Amino acid sequence: MKRYPHCIQKLFYEPLVITPARHSALCRVLEARLGSPGASLPDAPDIDPDDDDEEEPLKPDWETFGADAIIPVHGVLVAHARDIPMSSCGCGLDVVNAMIDIAMADAEVNKLIFDFDTPGGGVTGIPELAAKIAGITSKATIGFTDSECCSGGMWLASACQYFYSTGSASVGSIGVWTAYTDISRYLANQGENVQAISAGKYKLLGAYWKPLADDERQLLQADVDKIYGQFKEAINLRRAVEDQWMQGQIYDGERAVELGLADGLVDGIDELLSEEEED
Repeated sequence: MKRYPHCIQKLFYEPLVITPARHSALCRVLEARLGSPGASLPDAPDIDPDDDDEEEPLKPDWETFGADAIIPVHGVLVAHARDIPMSSCGCGLDVVNAMIDIAMADAEVNKLIFDFDTPGGGVTGIPELAAKIAGITSKATIGFTDSECCSGGMWLASACQYFYSTGSASVGSIGVWTAYTDISRYLANQGENVQAISAGKYKLLGAYWKPLADDERQLLQADVDKIYGQFKEAINLRRAVEDQWMQGQIYDGERAVELGLADGLVDGIDELLSEEEED
């Protein structure tokens, strides 16, 4: 359980570019691991209490087809593969970075195809990785999804020279949010009263035993707004998308193409490979 405080911090105390639905699912997994009442909910997974918390880190798992390198971006996006040790649903941006470096160093690879199946994740590392992808000019970069490319995934996909989707895939969820847990009323009902001694006006910002003050909320809102602006700028770097379509909505692939979020529809990733072979 030594990693759980780290997981809780990632879920609640940092800006997020992830769909609320996946955030909720992750919270339920964490509740089950911690043995809370949420573990009894129907869709909570069965957890072996003797299961080892430490899992093998995710390793680069790319594939090459001729001159094409397929780089999987699957799962919740986190800066490091170890950031979600409680399940195999994480995608470490450090691993994606490593796969890009390998593909770029391979003289036989001419095209990098990023295969997205992600609801997004934490903000940390995403702007930097998106800038890295956008900076690739010596080889073609193509984003693709036949399932889900949302929030932080959309941030990364928008950095590709081209982005294709199947018609039924989920695309979008452009927005930023953060969550802070306030259990002050619960503690008061239990007769608990936390007495904190601190220095620095905002040192206890977000402390779970007290509500957010108005100025604290304004600080957090300013942070979220700043990241949101960066997100929209990244989307518009290669594609012109109206602001009204970047308010957190999720679209199917067909609608995403109509709005300019994606460049075209394909039936599957094989179409992208066959186009390369026909050139």
